[in-house]
Amino acid sequence: MTDIAALQNEITRWENDLAALEDECLAEGWTEPEKLLMTLQRTSGTYRHRVLPRLQAEGALLLPAIPDNEAPAALAAYNQIIIDELSELVGRLDELRLELIRFGQATQLQIQATEILAALRALGRVVLRFGQNVELPSLTARLTPEQSDQLTDAVHSYERSLR
Repeated sequence: MTDIAALQNEITRWENDLAALEDECLAEGWTEPEKLLMTLQRTSGTYRHRVLPRLQAEGALLLPAIPDNEAPAALAAYNQIIIDELSELVGRLDELRLELIRFGQATQLQIQATEILAALRALGRVVLRFGQNVELPSLTARLTPEQSDQLTDAVHSYERSLR
């Protein structure tokens, strides 16, 4: 399994886990704060122990055949940006979870936690979509032999006109 496929599986597993948790909460009559705390705990654990380590694996988001020499560096930079953003969100999620446990029901903390969960979901979708087969356009022109000859003739013609 490729790194991106394993990463996609982890994010999909997390989404499925949260859907199952939702069903469990409804069936057992959990309060919103209880449900939120469990969601935060599962999300934090999944991202800390499964998603972020896979992202940090060398080249997890790099695609194999990139037509441009600078594309691997751009993809590595993208990979690091995603890791940094996810790490920051998961860290803040942990802080909010602890604050909610310590201080009890606080509407502002719950809103912040929900916003962070939404951001994690959005970044997760970015990672999932990034791994889909995409055609990256080549930044170099691929000319037929006839087009190449025409271009050469045009350049020579222009050079003659400058003299």
